[in-house]
Amino acid sequence: MPSQRHDCAAICTPGLEPFVEAELRALKLKPRSSGSGVVPFSATNRQLYAANLWLRTASRVLIRIARFKATDFAHLQSHAAGIDWDRWIPEGHAPEFRVSATKSKLYHTDAITQRLHQVVGPPSIGEPTQPFVVRIDRDIVSISVDSGGAPLNHRGWRAELGVAPLRPTMAAAVVQASGWPAMVAAALDSSVGAAFVDPFAGSGTIPVEAALMALDQPPGGVRRFAFQLWDDFEPGTWASVTGEAAGRARSVDDLRAAGVRIEASDRDAGAVAAITGNAERAGVADLVDVAERVVSDLTPAPAPGVIATNPPYGKRVGDGDLRPLYQRFGFVAREQRPGSELVIVAADRELARSIDRRLKPLGGFGHGGTSVSVLGCTLTPETD
Repeated sequence: MPSQRHDCAAICTPGLEPFVEAELRALKLKPRSSGSGVVPFSATNRQLYAANLWLRTASRVLIRIARFKATDFAHLQSHAAGIDWDRWIPEGHAPEFRVSATKSKLYHTDAITQRLHQVVGPPSIGEPTQPFVVRIDRDIVSISVDSGGAPLNHRGWRAELGVAPLRPTMAAAVVQASGWPAMVAAALDSSVGAAFVDPFAGSGTIPVEAALMALDQPPGGVRRFAFQLWDDFEPGTWASVTGEAAGRARSVDDLRAAGVRIEASDRDAGAVAAITGNAERAGVADLVDVAERVVSDLTPAPAPGVIATNPPYGKRVGDGDLRPLYQRFGFVAREQRPGSELVIVAADRELARSIDRRLKPLGGFGHGGTSVSVLGCTLTPETD
C-alpha cells in the first residue's frame, strides 16, 4: 500500500528559504510558495525521513495535523478533542506546545497552552516531550507536530562556541552560496582540486559544515528523530534511507587524492582549540586542517576554490575601525587565492566592499538581532 502523504513545512531562519527550497528539490521534493521562515511541501513517510536527515538549512520539519476556526476557548478545546493525539505522542512522553497568535480573538498564548494541556495531557514534569507548533492567525488555528523533536540546527558536534557564532544552518547556507559542493564534485570527477578556507573561523562552524558537505554526510550525524517513536514509523523505510546515506558517503582518502583541502584558521588560540574539538566531534578532523594565524599569513593553494567566512563586523565583536583589517584581508585573498570564490557575511555592505568592491548580494538573514547580508564575488589579483 502506498505511503500516505503529509502536509509538511520546513521551518528556517527568515532569509534562508531559497536554500531550503534548493535542498528540498535535491531530495526530489516540490516546495510550494514560501512564507517568511516557512517552506511548505508534501512528503511520503520516506521523504519525510529523508528531509529530517538531510536538510542543512532548516531548523524543523513540521506536519500539519489540524486546521480549524476558533473564536473562543470552547471552540479551541472542542476541535482539539477531535484530534488523534495518541498517533503523535509516544508512550511516556508529554505534549509540548509552542503557541503564537496574531490578530485573533484568542491571543493570550499562556492561556491557549493551558487549555490545550487540559485536552491533550499535562506538561512535562521531567519526562521527554513531543513538540507541537500552534499558530492562530485571524482566528484560524493550525496545529503541527514537529517530526524531528530536537531542532535540526542543534548539531551534536557543536559543543564549543566562539564569540557571535553563526548557527549551523546559516553556515550551511554560506557554504552552499559559494558553490563549494559543485567544486568538490568536479574535483572528484577530474582531480582538478578544490581548496576551502575560513580565515576567521571562530569555533569552526563554516569549515565543519563544508567538510560534512564534501564528505556527503548528513549534517546532524547519528541522532534520534521524533518520528522514530510514532506508531506508524516504518523501520524498513528508515533503514533504506540511512543505508542509502551510508552508501553515498565519501572517504577522506578519496577527497585528499582529488586535491580537496579544507582549512580553518584564526588568530586566537582559544578559537583554534574550539575548532579542533568541534571538528573531532563531527568526525571531520582528518579533512580540516586547523591553524593559528592572522589573515595576512594566508598562503596560496594548488587550485582555486572558496574563501568563506564571517569576519568581525563591529556590532557584536569589538569596536573601532575595521576598514584596515578588511582592506588587508581583501588584498591578501586576491593575491594568494586568485580565481577563488569569496563569500562573506556582512552587517555593513559598504564596509564589506572595502574587502572587494565587486561583492554582490547572494542572500541575507537575521543574526543575533542584526540584519546581515551574504556577499560574494570571484577573486582576481587586482580590482577593476
